[in-house]
Amino acid sequence: MSQNSHPHPDRVKFIYNAQFPAATAVVLNYLLNNPHFTGRQGRQQGMDAMMAFYRPLAEEFHGELSVSEIQDMARHCVERLVKQIADLCDRYHIANPVLSDGGVPAPLSNTTRLEAILEELVIVVRGGGVIAPSTPAPAPMDIEQGVAMDGDELGDLGNILNE
Repeated sequence: MSQNSHPHPDRVKFIYNAQFPAATAVVLNYLLNNPHFTGRQGRQQGMDAMMAFYRPLAEEFHGELSVSEIQDMARHCVERLVKQIADLCDRYHIANPVLSDGGVPAPLSNTTRLEAILEELVIVVRGGGVIAPSTPAPAPMDIEQGVAMDGDELGDLGNILNE
């Protein structure tokens, strides 16, 4: 096997298959077979949702951006996540945990709080740690552990979404 002289590959292939009744299969099926948008748009929506959380973490891991560039990116991602939370709360008529008493998104109305959260994330990521949730995460369901991977479900994302 030859050794790659580049620190990062030129292309990343991400393939994920899931078997019903796993929640992952339900989500992937929704994104790929929704009558309100094409499979390509569904794949893009899935990528957008994943990027909204993981992009600043991945960019820091990648190591080519400055701390201030990553912080700017993280601010934008937090705004996208807050919008996603608001959309879900509106659709399912549930209380929005992000909103303050005045109906203003708390993280966006208080930039000091937002900066503190972002700095904490940067420190944790640099240290290789994980932020512990305030309540313990539920144990994974057995059905989720039965995800089958055969390489065909999402196709080759490197060729981007059925050109």
